[in-house]
Amino acid sequence: MSQIEEETQWLRTTILPKILKSGRLVDNYSDAKAESFQVGDIKIDVIGHAEAFMLTFCYRTTIDFEYDGEKFQRKMVVKKTPPLPPPIYESVQFGALFSNEINFYTQILPEMQKLADGNFAAPKYYYSELNQYSAVVILENFAEQGWRVTKDRVGLSLEHALIAVNYLGKFHGFAYALKHKNPERFAQLTSGLKESRYASDEIHPDWKLTVETGIKRAAKAVATYQPQIDEEFVKKFNTLISDGTQYGRQRVAPREPLATLCHGDYVRNNVAYKYNGGEEPQEMIMFDYQTLRVSSPMIDLSVFLAISVYADVRYPNFDAIFDEYCSALYDSYKNHAKVEVPESMSKAELLKEYVRFLPYSVSITAFFLMTLVEPMDISPQEMFATQFTPEEIVERVMTQGGELVDREVAHQIKEMLELSQKCGVTIDDGIDVAKLAKA
Repeated sequence: MSQIEEETQWLRTTILPKILKSGRLVDNYSDAKAESFQVGDIKIDVIGHAEAFMLTFCYRTTIDFEYDGEKFQRKMVVKKTPPLPPPIYESVQFGALFSNEINFYTQILPEMQKLADGNFAAPKYYYSELNQYSAVVILENFAEQGWRVTKDRVGLSLEHALIAVNYLGKFHGFAYALKHKNPERFAQLTSGLKESRYASDEIHPDWKLTVETGIKRAAKAVATYQPQIDEEFVKKFNTLISDGTQYGRQRVAPREPLATLCHGDYVRNNVAYKYNGGEEPQEMIMFDYQTLRVSSPMIDLSVFLAISVYADVRYPNFDAIFDEYCSALYDSYKNHAKVEVPESMSKAELLKEYVRFLPYSVSITAFFLMTLVEPMDISPQEMFATQFTPEEIVERVMTQGGELVDREVAHQIKEMLELSQKCGVTIDDGIDVAKLAKA
């Protein structure tokens, strides 16, 4: 039996009856009419690695069925963990990732919808399960509502960027308002979120080498394309992020007064737009809440601008982009919290916080942008199964994505230096550097 046949059978006999009984498949479900449920045609379209970078097995499915004498069709997206040996499954932290996404759709989203009077755009939730070494989440295929991921994997236009930061500001404003109005409920809702990146001190040797090589490539790129930058600044940056786990753990830790609910991986892969007839972006929705966390809102803004927007858009338009985010944040917060914005959320304070998160976002650029610019032509399953030699890893990380990646990384380090000087905030502000050295 092929994988598609297995998935079809699994949906038909196991999953769809469960979704039906949950009341999420049809609005008028009744146990008395359960016997009338008949599944017809099921079509599956696997989402390949060429379309988006994913570690999971994902596919779109169109399902025809009958219930209580009526014919229905539902279009869904199924996201599952690939079959992996337990050590690899745990190293990827799939358990935490899926737990967070399930938590969002079943606990947090309903509360946010109440606050937003049902106007917070998010895919409909159908089903999920979380087992010891496997997990699944099934959602509405939001493409049916007119949403779609951008054609460009990186280098989004200014119009796309402005809509994305506006949506992000609204999201953070919702979360801040919930925290302000009912701090106990906010704490209760977020207490179940799990650390999905920095929980373990154990790092896979291949990943460790990838990060180390990415840092070396960044330093070489600066020397080549931004030679005016002082070497000591580059060394300080490299030292700061050399232990990505220890640095990341400190940087993303929630700190008051700015801690709020954050997406945690706010990049092009995890957002979709609606367009008008002229193919101009109008609205946006975000998805894939696996890295949800309570942290500084600048984790989302800095990573989006580093990974999804190139310097030719970000650099000359930074003030306009940052103002758009702040305006949306303030409007959302005031509308839902019914109070004025505190000084701790002023533009000046948020800009300082943005600087604090630039080493975090630039480090992600250093080892991940190359994968977006020049994707590896293998599936997640093949990637996990393939054994690369250290020499192959170093060669790939030093060259993948070519000059475009080198210039972008170097320019981001230039921007980090300039904003640090402008705001009077050092890039290691708030980090216990001595603790990093001991690690």
